[in-house]
Amino acid sequence: METKFSWNQVARQGAVLGIILAASSIFEWEAALSGKLGWMGLIFLEWIAVVVLHYYLLHRYTKQYGAAFSAEEGFSFGKAYSYLLNVSLFAGVVVGAVQALYLHAIVGYSNYMARYVEMMKGLIAQISSGGQQMAAVLRQTMEQMQQAEAPSIISTAFSGIWNVVLFGLLFGLIIAGVLARSPKMFASKDE
Repeated sequence: METKFSWNQVARQGAVLGIILAASSIFEWEAALSGKLGWMGLIFLEWIAVVVLHYYLLHRYTKQYGAAFSAEEGFSFGKAYSYLLNVSLFAGVVVGAVQALYLHAIVGYSNYMARYVEMMKGLIAQISSGGQQMAAVLRQTMEQMQQAEAPSIISTAFSGIWNVVLFGLLFGLIIAGVLARSPKMFASKDE
């Protein structure tokens, strides 16, 4: 007997994960654009915490889904991996939509780029006294960003989706491998 997952459950779990990841993304953008080097350490710690939380939630959601399968049915790697990828896809859609709205509608891409250039100028000023090579690299990066075309709303959304799905693909290999279990032919009714 094949147990099917509920799309409502997948969407709800994906939305929770997506909201957490979207909030993290916006926090990281704002902290980085503040231009304060002190925020960089906080961004790193926040990123580590979000990666751990992302893994934990995907593991928990997949484990909950796997509990619906009896010992006789087992829980294959493919079932676990596909479920996890569906949750990741829903989360990615949330993240992509929030990032696109934030970058293009709320902040505005030109305003974002102006803040980015100011932040880079501040970094270059702080670094120029100690490292000419690093300052030159930052100047070149800043010039390339200024000359690049503004991404479309759709490409920004797909970028957010792809980032979350990529993490889902990588985490899924581990999680599905850990949670997969073979069917037991002579399992008792209690299992």
